[in-house]
Amino acid sequence: RMNAPMAWTEIARTGAFTTAQVARLINQSPAEVGSWLRGARPLILSDFDTINGHVVVSFEALIEARAIAHFIEEGFSKRKLRGILAELRQKTKERHPLARDCAFVTDGFRMIERSDEGRLINVVNDCYLEPELMRPALRGHVEFAGGRAAWLQPDPANLPLIRIDPRRAFGRPVLVDRGKAVPTTTIAATAEEEGREAAADWYDVSEAGVDQAVEFEHSLAA
Repeated sequence: RMNAPMAWTEIARTGAFTTAQVARLINQSPAEVGSWLRGARPLILSDFDTINGHVVVSFEALIEARAIAHFIEEGFSKRKLRGILAELRQKTKERHPLARDCAFVTDGFRMIERSDEGRLINVVNDCYLEPELMRPALRGHVEFAGGRAAWLQPDPANLPLIRIDPRRAFGRPVLVDRGKAVPTTTIAATAEEEGREAAADWYDVSEAGVDQAVEFEHSLAA
């Protein structure tokens, strides 16, 4: 997993996102996300060779970027995160250790992994910690398969039909409804031009699903 970047033929399996697309999905600026991929110890490792100078990353990198944004919001400096991620990559031999099937939380000072038994472990030194008040966990829900991130629900409580899945539409956000998976941008554009009923009929999805796709796209544009 820590070897050279993947071949472009892997895109259908891993998804592919530009820094601008990652930034839009995690509510960060493209310049900020781009800075996470640069330097001697980047926060995120690129997954593919650049094309005309453009960096492209996988779905696992998107999941890791989501976690990085969360920890920065909770008070971690990028310098501190670079050190933690370098140690985690060395320990786990994973390109994207924050995309593993683990529950990461923080007390504002340490990155902590919550074990299956509910114990809290400092990810840097593997020391167990006493239970204490943790900051809120990452928003959204990541479904794992075989220990790897399979797909993401950005807002499962309010938008349960919206997913980001590397095996669907190359990782573009999709509405998963009635056995269909349609990009949210497509649904929202049709609903805006033709109305929600027409969009639901055209793509054979529910009107409630159309509403979720529209709300999701509006949330990204806010």
